Amino acid sequence: MRYYIDGYNVTKRDPSTRNLSIEEQRDALERRLRIDAGRALGRASYTIVWDGAGGEGVVREPDPHVAFTRKPTADDAIVERVRGAKERVGVVTSDRGLAERCRAVALHGVDVLPSERLFAQANGAAKKRKGAPLPRDVGIPANANEINRELKKIWGIED
Repeated sequence: MRYYIDGYNVTKRDPSTRNLSIEEQRDALERRLRIDAGRALGRASYTIVWDGAGGEGVVREPDPHVAFTRKPTADDAIVERVRGAKERVGVVTSDRGLAERCRAVALHGVDVLPSERLFAQANGAAKKRKGAPLPRDVGIPANANEINRELKKIWGIED
């Protein structure tokens, strides 16, 4: 199954990203899903659909998991993708209007997951830290500092 994710719908509801700039919101969600999509979506593939207006001027490598729409809205682009799907698909959004539009056009059915599904775990971790926002190192491997120390040693750099 492929999930189409209503990007800003997720980041604007997520306590750890909603107050960030749109560039930071995109980066945070994309990074989180690269690292941990399996926990929220299982073995499914996904595409985050961002409104084109938020992606104007963005220069980046092509990514099969990210799409900037040329449609008026990401909602329109998601509906078009759901309409053209050859199998059952999923949509991640808390936008009831978008969910209904997708249900109306899906030829093979659609599973709609609330946006909170993608940040519930991160939100739980934030509550354990007494409401602190998600740290900037989310998505960085646990042994990253060890790797940095080894590289510094190899290159002769003092701490």
